[in-house]
Amino acid sequence: MKHGERIALGASGGKGGTIMAWISSCCQWMRALLATWMILLRPSKEMKSRSKFKSWAWGTSSGSSIMSTSNNKVIWGMESSSANNSTTTNHLRHVESMATMPSGPGNIPHLNAIVLGEALASEDNDLIFPSDDFSRQAHVPSPRKYLEMYKRSIEDPAGFWSDIASSFYWKQKWGQQVYLENLDVRKGDIRIEWFKGGITNICYNCLDSNVEAGLGDKIALYWEGNEPGVDATLTYIQLLHNVCQLANYLKDIGVKKGDAVVVYLPMLMELPITMLACARVGAVHSVVFAGFSAESLAQRIVDCKPKVVITCNAVKRGSKVIHLKDIVDAALIESSQSGVSIDVCLTYENQSAMKKESTKWQEERDVWWQDVIPKYPTTCAVEWVDAEDPLFLLYTSGSTGKPKGVVHTTGGYMVYTATTFKYAFDYKPSDIYWCTADCGWITGHSYVTYGPLLNGASAVIFEGAPNYPNPGRCWILLINTK
Repeated sequence: MKHGERIALGASGGKGGTIMAWISSCCQWMRALLATWMILLRPSKEMKSRSKFKSWAWGTSSGSSIMSTSNNKVIWGMESSSANNSTTTNHLRHVESMATMPSGPGNIPHLNAIVLGEALASEDNDLIFPSDDFSRQAHVPSPRKYLEMYKRSIEDPAGFWSDIASSFYWKQKWGQQVYLENLDVRKGDIRIEWFKGGITNICYNCLDSNVEAGLGDKIALYWEGNEPGVDATLTYIQLLHNVCQLANYLKDIGVKKGDAVVVYLPMLMELPITMLACARVGAVHSVVFAGFSAESLAQRIVDCKPKVVITCNAVKRGSKVIHLKDIVDAALIESSQSGVSIDVCLTYENQSAMKKESTKWQEERDVWWQDVIPKYPTTCAVEWVDAEDPLFLLYTSGSTGKPKGVVHTTGGYMVYTATTFKYAFDYKPSDIYWCTADCGWITGHSYVTYGPLLNGASAVIFEGAPNYPNPGRCWILLINTK
């Protein structure tokens, strides 16, 4: 990694100030996860006395003491050193008892401690804190700055979000009403609208805007394959060209604004390429995790009735080969029995997992990606869409019953995702960013594809498993990503 660069590790996880609370929560849990991870790697002698502490809190200590335990509740604030319970600036502070974990600052005006959870250590030096210089360069350098932003987002949501949205390209700006909602069925249809009347395109803001800003030669995507040593990169201009070629193909086979495209791809660069190509032509992508069964895939195909299904022939996860094209074939048979037939199945040859010759094929329907996409022009006109036009369809987990398709619209999602990426991960232009989520989930949509690219970031895509060929694979990836 070049001097001055850093890797940010992403992890999963409205109206007015909800986003700011989400950012705070995300940061807290990321720090908690990192702290726990660091502690687990420490020698066993440091683990022996961990049971003395039920929980701990993290913060600075330089002012009047307002942090204590009372009735098993934690009060957050600043704490000075004392003879009996010494704490120094930026040190870990242990809390003997905590019945509940606060989820936010509540009414406490000076939030400077973050509850980390159950204690796994007993020493004050178990955490490494950023330098003062590092903190000063953060987008939100202090609790005071955070509270200022939060306060404005509550008191002036239209102005707050309009200012952020104005940093993106809009073919036509939205009307006077930035936000409109009705969550009461007695008052009419349920609806939430952001920037309605504004005309934009998220693909343009991800790619064209960054190329025009001089970032064309910056690496947009680092790709690490399943096998060590198999990798690739795409600059912003190269990514734009690849997206335009696929977008032109989609238009050529009749895909137009509002049409659905089902995507059943593993973590190849072709996955974000497909998402962006759909967005460029105004199509609605429905990404299905490339591990779901033929039955689950068929249900999603029947739901949205796509013009095309995009997949690859196979993928290797560790030492195991998964025949994705076979799963798609079975799903298309099942969907046709429900009255939804698919005319085109665009298939990428993932040569590291399976060769063309071993792939089952239906001549009139199946098309090899590598045979057709490179023939198309590397420029493609943008389909401008309303901020409230749908961008993608993604399904809930189904933990409360049948998975439900959730439609995400363009404008609000674009602004929200870019903003959470910038602030939650404190993104800087020199950062190389890796979110380990799969694009089959909302985290992958937001923090592998759209969030990083909207900020002109360099993102990492990892096809393989973190323990293959050995548990050190993630560290090797970090070393190789330069």
